[in-house]
Amino acid sequence: MIKYILFYFLYINLLYAHPHVFIEVHPTIEVKNSKTTKIHFEWKIDEMTSSMLIMQLDTNGNGKIDKKENSIAYSDYFSSLKEQNFYTNMKLKNRVQKFNPTNFKATIENHKVCYSFDIKGNYNIKDLKFYFRDETFFVAMILKKKFMKITGVKAIIKPLGTGGYELEFK
Repeated sequence: MIKYILFYFLYINLLYAHPHVFIEVHPTIEVKNSKTTKIHFEWKIDEMTSSMLIMQLDTNGNGKIDKKENSIAYSDYFSSLKEQNFYTNMKLKNRVQKFNPTNFKATIENHKVCYSFDIKGNYNIKDLKFYFRDETFFVAMILKKKFMKITGVKAIIKPLGTGGYELEFK
């Protein structure tokens, strides 16, 4: 009997461990002489989550995120993801690197909230990998070949067995 009760509680907990937010990751990476010259990411947030964010962010109701609203998006939503490394583990020689996104901009495109940002630095592409995932499983990061704009190097997407994706360069 205790075994069934324990199984029931474990099953209930598993029901809560699924994504509530879906984010498409659109990387733009440029490489020259085996070093990155540009690392830019755009996140496209699913329509349901976006509709809630638009109500919060588009305070003047003009269908756009202006400069003041962008500041709110950054301070109230995006910057809080720093603890999770922005769901983006950048690894150099298999060591996770902390980074501070620059040029953050929030926009509304086709009823979706989009965040875009850059990562500064010239990194040796042979030592660089990106991992996109949320350890809590509340956010699903989605990466597909058709989302990528990568020049100067070949890129490979590998699904992670624990959810998320790895982006590796060859």
